[in-house]
Amino acid sequence: MQPPRTRGSVITLTTDFGLKDPYVASMKGVILSLAPEARIVDISHEVPPQGIVEGGFTLACAFPHFPKGTIHVLVVDPGVGTSRRLLLARTENHFFLAPDNGALGLVFDVEPPREIREISAIHYSRPEVSPTFHGRDILAPAAARLARGTLASHLGDPTQEFVPSPLPPPEPLEGSRLRLRVITADRFGNLILNLRQQQYHELAGASSGERFSLEIASRRISRLVRTYGEAAPRELVALFNSSGYVEVAVREGSAARTLACGAGAEAILAF
Repeated sequence: MQPPRTRGSVITLTTDFGLKDPYVASMKGVILSLAPEARIVDISHEVPPQGIVEGGFTLACAFPHFPKGTIHVLVVDPGVGTSRRLLLARTENHFFLAPDNGALGLVFDVEPPREIREISAIHYSRPEVSPTFHGRDILAPAAARLARGTLASHLGDPTQEFVPSPLPPPEPLEGSRLRLRVITADRFGNLILNLRQQQYHELAGASSGERFSLEIASRRISRLVRTYGEAAPRELVALFNSSGYVEVAVREGSAARTLACGAGAEAILAF
C-alpha cells in the first residue's frame, strides 16, 4: 500500500503548552514560514503539564476523524534535551511526530505503525536548536517539510523500537473483578477509565448492563446509562463516552469534584 499523500496536508498540534505563552504561536510561525499553504488545526494545548498519558489519549481520540495524510505533531516532552529520541511514524492513514516517551503508544493502540523513523536529519531543523524547545526547532520544521512533500525517509533512519504506553491495561483480579485506572478528567469533570466498550461487553457478556458494579473513591456505582440525560440531576453514573471508553459522570455536576479524584485513580469493576 502506498503511503498517504502529504503535500498540502493538514497539520495538527497537541501540546501541554497552554495559550498564555508564545510557545504554540512560535511553532505555528515556523511551520507557516516553511509551508505557507499548510492548514494548522489545534487539537488541544490544555494537556496537563508533563501529562504523557493524557496527551497521547487526547490525540488517540481525535486523529481518526482527520483526513488521510494528516500530519499530527504531539509535544508533551518532560525529557526535552535529554537522550530521549524524536520519532516520525507512519500508520495506514496518518503521520505522527513526537518525543519517544510513551505518548505515541496510545495512538498506536488505535492505528498500528507501518513505519517508524528516528528524526536525525539535522539540516532540516532550524539553524539554532534550543535544548529546551525541540517542538519548535525540530518537530515543527519536520512537519512542514512533510507537508511540502519531503519523503519520510529523508528525515531519519528506520527503527523498530518505541517506548510503549505507560498506561497499564485493565488488571484482572480474583472474583471476576478488574482493576481500572482513570486516564483523565475532561473539562466537565467526567472521569474516563482505561476500558473500552468492546472489551467490557466481551468480559461481561449479554447481561452486562444488569450486572454493572463499579467502585471508585469509596463510592459504588450500579447504574450504567446510555446518555447523561438518563441520570437524575447530580446522580453519579457510568456510561460509554463518544470515544468508546467507560466514563464516570455526574449529571449537571463534576464526577472529579464529587469523588475528589483524577488521572491515575483506581477503580474496581465487578461482574
